[in-house]
Parts: sequence; C-alpha cells; structure tokens
Amino acid sequence: MNLGMENETTEHKRSTSEMREAMESVASILNKHGAGTLYFGVRPSDGEVVGQDVSEKTLRDISQAFTNRIEPRVIPTIECLITEDGKSYVKVAFSGDERPYACDGRYRIRSADEDLPMGAAALERMMLERASRKNPWDRRSSGLTVSAVDEDALRDYVKRGVEHNRIPFGYTDARDVLSRLGLLCDDGSLANAAAVCFVPSRDIMLRMGVLADAGRLHILDNHQEAGTLFSLVDAAELYILNNIRRAFIIDGTSLHRKEVPEIPLSAIREALFNAFCHRDYEDLGAVQIDIFWDAVDIYSPGIFPAGLTPSDYLSGDKATSKPRNQLIAQTLYRAGDIETYGTGLHRIKDACDAQGVPVDVFQRGDCVHVRFTRSEAVADKPAGGADNLPDSAGNGQKWPETAGSGQKLPETADRAAWRDLPESERRVCEYLSSKDIASVAEIAEALSIPARTLRRVVRKLVDKDIAVAVGEGRNRVYRLH
Repeated sequence: MNLGMENETTEHKRSTSEMREAMESVASILNKHGAGTLYFGVRPSDGEVVGQDVSEKTLRDISQAFTNRIEPRVIPTIECLITEDGKSYVKVAFSGDERPYACDGRYRIRSADEDLPMGAAALERMMLERASRKNPWDRRSSGLTVSAVDEDALRDYVKRGVEHNRIPFGYTDARDVLSRLGLLCDDGSLANAAAVCFVPSRDIMLRMGVLADAGRLHILDNHQEAGTLFSLVDAAELYILNNIRRAFIIDGTSLHRKEVPEIPLSAIREALFNAFCHRDYEDLGAVQIDIFWDAVDIYSPGIFPAGLTPSDYLSGDKATSKPRNQLIAQTLYRAGDIETYGTGLHRIKDACDAQGVPVDVFQRGDCVHVRFTRSEAVADKPAGGADNLPDSAGNGQKWPETAGSGQKLPETADRAAWRDLPESERRVCEYLSSKDIASVAEIAEALSIPARTLRRVVRKLVDKDIAVAVGEGRNRVYRLH
C-alpha cells in the first residue's frame, strides 16, 4: 500500500523510534499551514507502508510526545490502521491556531518536505499575532469618546441594519446604539471597531491612482482619502467606477440606456469591504487601489490566516469563522454590507465568472492582492500606450472613455458646463438632462451605483445649486436646476 510522497502538510516516519524528528515536523507544519498528517510505519522515500508494531503503549507514547514536546499544546487524533496484507501503521491528524509552535523550545517552519529554522522576523510576527488573538485589536479601546462619532453615519447604518432585519431596534442616541451593538468598552470609550466604522479618521487610510505602466513611473491620477470605513468604501467604489469602462445597454424595459461596468459592481464592492474589514489595522499602511489599462488592483495590509490560501477562499472549499477583525465583521454583517464570514472571495469569483471577468487573489508580502482583469476591449495593449485605449468592447457594445485614459467623450454644451464636476456628479447630470425628473432608485439602477452612494452625490448637486429636490420622503425626486 502506498500513501504517496511527503509534502508540506504530510510527514512519513518508518517507526516511532524517530519520534523527536516527527515532532519537529509537526511543529513546522503547524507554523506554516495550521494542520497536517503524520504517519508512522511508512517509508519516507516513496510513501510505501512498511508497517511497525503498534500497541497501546505505542499510541500512548505518541500522545505524550505531543504533550511534552509541542508548545502550545496540541491534541492530535491518533489511529492504528492495518493494510490488506496485515501491516500495521499509525495515522496522526493534528491542527492548531495558536502559532508559533515550538518543538523542544525551537521554532521551525515547513518548506516542501523540509523543516527549516524560522527567521526572527517571522517568529516575531507570529508572536504578535498570537497576542492579538487573545486581545483582538478591534475590541481594544480606541481612547475616543462617543462624542467623536459621526452620528449621520451611525444613523444611516442602523437604518440599513433594520432594513436587512439584522438590527432589531431603531436609532435612539449614539451611546445607546453603540452599547447595544457591543461597540463600547467597559470604561465607556469606543472600541477600535466603532472608531473605524463611525469616526472619521485623520490618517490617510485609502490611496488610489490611475497608472500608465506597471512600473508606476507614469501616474495619470493620484488621490488619497481619510474618513470612516463606510465613506472610504464609497469613495473607492466611485473612483473605480469613474475610471473603468461602462457598456450602454437598452434592454427593452426602459426607454433609457442602462450602464453596465466592465467589472461587476457587486464584486468591486465585496472586494472593498473585504479589504477594509479584514485588513491588519496595526499595520499603518493604507488600502491601495491601482488602476491600469488592463487591470484593477486592490491591496489590503495583512496576510491570510495560517493554513489557508487565496485559492481556498476562491473555491469555497474552506472558510474561516474567525476573521482577524471579528467585531468589525459582525458590525458590517448587521448592516448587510457583508455576508457569512469567509465567503466574500468566493462571491467575488462567482460574480466575475458570470460576467466573464478574470479575477485573481494573491498573498504578496504582507498584503492581500485582488486583481480584476479588465474587459476584452483592453486585453491587448494598443500601440501608443495608455493615451490611445480602444473603445470597442468586442461584443457590439461601446465602452466610454474614462478618467485617466487620456481621451474625452464628445463635449456638448451641457457637458461643458459640468466639465469641472467629479465624474460621478457629471454622470448624474447627464442622466437628469435626458429626463424631467428621476428618483434616487431610478438613477442608481440606470448608472449602476448603489443608492446609498448616489444619495451622497445628489445631495452635493443640490448643495451646488445644480439639482433641485422635489417632494419629501419616499416621493422625493430630483431634476436639474
């Protein structure tokens, strides 16, 4: 009987006489992958079961080796198995999420089928991660009081939670709401989760740019943002939508064209919430968005949990119920901004697959990198570089040029008057110019912009005296001034 070759999560030993070496492999596998399998009675060179004598004492010795040699403690599952030709061997399954693990006080990490000494930097990072798990960053006190909260943001949040049937109460006041949500510390200060979500940050937490080349030598646009988590997601979403192409479709249900982004809006939004929800907030770096002629890249500080890889999340084969920032994740879930923990990347892939958009996820150094490959219209870089991008989607639809492309749409008299407006505001003006009046819901559907984000845009147009609100409440509509 053959069990296959050793790999990064599987170790073979001829017998329990190699117990010390076996435990070294267990610790190194745990440090790299968080789980693995150890076999006794198996030839390491080819995975052939050669067998060994297995008694109650043998099984007890294996259990005691885990107890005496591995720190923190790991409780394995130990089985005595017998091949068809009567050879006995032992299978030991083990797992743990308390890395770093030491064997006899020494720290190693798995590489292929080898157990290598762990570097000081990696060991320090794992030690800090362990401490953070016991006292998660998002549950610690921010040192801020309730008075620092943006009550409009909190009020909108509660409204969304009620609409999603995930918050069973309406808005009263900030302290009461935050207390009910478990976002206050024992001393009454805001937990870091509350500060991230509802207190506008002073630090730059989002960096965005349009770049002409992968070497980042030619920057076409550069923008930075500070604010609450929700405002940063909205700002990032608008920036991406303003700098990618949109197909104009008339589907017969309306006289007006519908705009469909070349990257699914649901995938963009899911990726952004993932980036801010699961990032490492003890890393002072910002979430970064890079827009190239052929791709949109989203970088989030932090690494994947031990034992999990990007492909695990994309495939849906594995999901973690212990996100880095569990309280932030719970907060976003209550408002309907994210769904079940650990499924975000799988939903991103499903949305992209449905529209034929390639998406990849990588671990790059200390960042998680999500890459959306842009439409077939820009699958091959055109001659002349970024200033001469094609405008054909290759499917009979037209992709309008975007900010950062170096080209502009034909300019009408109205468009000239709106020239200095942000792209999102200009798009709303163009839509309203084709109609007498329109509701937020109607505009949001036509432009493929979330209603929450669109409300912010139309409020700005009203403040600038470009648009006028007519009616109240659910009957409110907008028209150009």
